Amino acid sequence: MIKNYLPFALLVCMPIITFAQKKANSPRHQRWEIGMQAGVAQGQNDMNDFGKYENKLGGGLLVRYHLDQNIALRGNLVYAEISGNDQNYSSRIDRGFRFSAPVTEGSIVAEMDLLGKRRWANPEKFKRTVSPYFFIGAGLSLSKPSVDYNETNNTGIRDNILLDKAEVAQGEYNKIGVKNSHIAVPVGFGIKIDLNENFVLGFETGLRVLFDDYMDGVSAAGNFKKNDTYSLSGLTISYRFPYTSDRDGDGVSDAEDMCPDSKGSAATKGCPDTDADGVADNMDACPEQKGAKIHNGCPDTDGDGLSDKSDQCPDEKGTIATGGCPDKDQDGIVDAKDSCPDVFGLSKLGGCPDSDNDGIKDTEDQCPNEAGLATNNGCPLNDRDRDGTKDAADQCPDQAGPADMGGCPDSDKDGVADNTDKCPTVAGSKVNMGCPELAVADKKVLEAAVYGVQFESAKSVLKSSSNAVLDEVAAVLQRYPAYKISISGHTDSDGSEASNQRLSEARAKACYDYLLAKGVSATRMQHNGFGESKPVVENTTKENKSKNRRVEFNVNL
Repeated sequence: MIKNYLPFALLVCMPIITFAQKKANSPRHQRWEIGMQAGVAQGQNDMNDFGKYENKLGGGLLVRYHLDQNIALRGNLVYAEISGNDQNYSSRIDRGFRFSAPVTEGSIVAEMDLLGKRRWANPEKFKRTVSPYFFIGAGLSLSKPSVDYNETNNTGIRDNILLDKAEVAQGEYNKIGVKNSHIAVPVGFGIKIDLNENFVLGFETGLRVLFDDYMDGVSAAGNFKKNDTYSLSGLTISYRFPYTSDRDGDGVSDAEDMCPDSKGSAATKGCPDTDADGVADNMDACPEQKGAKIHNGCPDTDGDGLSDKSDQCPDEKGTIATGGCPDKDQDGIVDAKDSCPDVFGLSKLGGCPDSDNDGIKDTEDQCPNEAGLATNNGCPLNDRDRDGTKDAADQCPDQAGPADMGGCPDSDKDGVADNTDKCPTVAGSKVNMGCPELAVADKKVLEAAVYGVQFESAKSVLKSSSNAVLDEVAAVLQRYPAYKISISGHTDSDGSEASNQRLSEARAKACYDYLLAKGVSATRMQHNGFGESKPVVENTTKENKSKNRRVEFNVNL
């Protein structure tokens, strides 16, 4: 029965199954190949011995699928005829058996092409190759032998002949339950010669190992301990289809597939399109909602040119400027937020117009065509602040002030109008733009700080004695909040210019950080380093060098 042969058949087919499961993403090669084979068939059985086989023509069709550059699966459909005759052998001439049998074989084999990689050693250029190969596989051979048992001269083995004739007549001589069939294991070797990139000439010889002794119709009357075999040797000619790679099997070649590992369509260049809107998922901002290409695959329900994803009012037609919401008067303010949705207006007035540009919307302006004051219901006054200076000449028409100040107030009575006074609440001088001058004592504090601030030698670390000096500088700045300070670091010429520059910058920054920690605003301070570039005296003596090592504190408005 079939279970008797199944383990061996599976053992032979296991490599083929393994190869077939291999992923087809190996280096470049041509995958499909079709062709034909023709040659000589020989039977090895009870009526043929080594060296005296009867040769018969055989041939068929083949299909190859290359899993990679060395391994291929090949399907064979072969027709041949095998025969044998005891008259060919002096030892069996008296027995006088002879037979002939047409054979139709279907099989699949795994081929190992030893030098196959040489064809595509350079992936961009095919190289003709001569390569040996081996094959092994499994198949089924269909055949019903025609046998002359020469019964007249073989009465001594008549019972065995009758047994063989019964087996042939039943057509179940291989015990697998399928009439006229034989499990076959093709095994052999050959050589391939590339005529060019597409056509291949081959020479091969292969043996078909069978699991029964009835290919020739003789077993019990012959050598029943030895199974029959047959061979097919000859030429093959095949055509390799041009190279195409389509790893995901979507019909778009890898060369043109933007998503070679995911199935798609030609319309989306091989990429998936879940919502079937013609926009590939990798380019689709809404991959699960059908939309238009112009909106990156997103829908536009209200048809206002803005996709629902970006539309603040997806069910109401609007404009891009208003985020997709309606704006009847087209003033850039959506109707829902527009106090005057039917009239073009200004955003600062809630979408209402201001015809006279006086900052009062027309709906609340009793003089909409003449600029006026809110306190006067939008109507004008000749002197709105009633300071005696007419509005036309008043630099501060809404703040009362003396005429000699251009109609502007002078809160600190220092002779500098508030609109130009940098210290409007502290009396100062015109020279100082309305700010007080630094007291002599405060100037001396800043002058003393130039050499009073001391650092560790060749470092930017403040000595503890410098804290009191910088505290006084901070106190000066707190007394004059309108003033700003510039901190400049300087060094002598000892050392390289680069190191001196870095040191001067670091020392100025150290002073800046100290004052910042004391509450002086960063907006009032800046710091710079000048290295040895601005000495106050020549760096010729030790005393002079000490004068050049300094941090200057300059205040200004």
